[in-house]
Amino acid sequence: MFDSGSYVARDLAHQQRMRRLLMQQKRGLPQGRLTTTKINGRLYYYRVVDGKKEYLGTGENEMVLKLQKKYFIEETVKRIDKNCKYMDKLIAGYASVDPEDIMEAAPRAYQSLPKSCFTMVGINNQRGWGYEPYKRYMGYPEQLNNKTLKGDFVRSKSEAIIANMLFVKKIEYHYEEKLVLGEYTFAPDFKIAVKSQRKCKLLEHFGLIGDKDYRDTCMWKIRTYLEFGYRPYEDILFTYDDKDGHINTLDIDKVIESFCR
Repeated sequence: MFDSGSYVARDLAHQQRMRRLLMQQKRGLPQGRLTTTKINGRLYYYRVVDGKKEYLGTGENEMVLKLQKKYFIEETVKRIDKNCKYMDKLIAGYASVDPEDIMEAAPRAYQSLPKSCFTMVGINNQRGWGYEPYKRYMGYPEQLNNKTLKGDFVRSKSEAIIANMLFVKKIEYHYEEKLVLGEYTFAPDFKIAVKSQRKCKLLEHFGLIGDKDYRDTCMWKIRTYLEFGYRPYEDILFTYDDKDGHINTLDIDKVIESFCR
């Protein structure tokens, strides 16, 4: 379900980062402010410091450009400070109307709501979806030897890491649910319930990209997904190990936070 509080929190973090960068850029910029006079339709600039005017000439003067930059930074920081003040208040007072959040905070007698409570606010009940029966691909069962926090078994350590990240973040998923695309039957690594968009997305993790045959298979799979209308980021996500088989969990976390919430 759309959660305004989460989006505001992200915007707050973004503006706080922007403020830090702007303040770094302000260091070393000259003191004073600009005034202008217009002669024959052309602007001429003056620098004012402690009430004293210094003629600078036209807008191409380096001092003019620096003072304009300083003004931009100061005005932007003023707006950021004002925005952050209001966003802090909104986040502190924001109460989610998501049925799942309401259930978590409710007395035990109300922690299992009827489906009608979800449909009234226009969402599907995703709680427990990840544990519901589904058509799972069961080929090569001898490769399913990495146990996840959820309790299921996956094929690689990287997939186990991704599954555990989803589990800890309370993001529901199915592992290797069968998907028929024309004459092909695929088993995407993860089918993820994206709460904010009320839809599911696929995630394919490619591990052995240092191997040419494996790379060729990966490229064929990506092309096939595209041919059947799966849009990157909107419908399907692709993540990768590096060529030596190492997974970057920070990169995976960014993908999950940006596209799976």
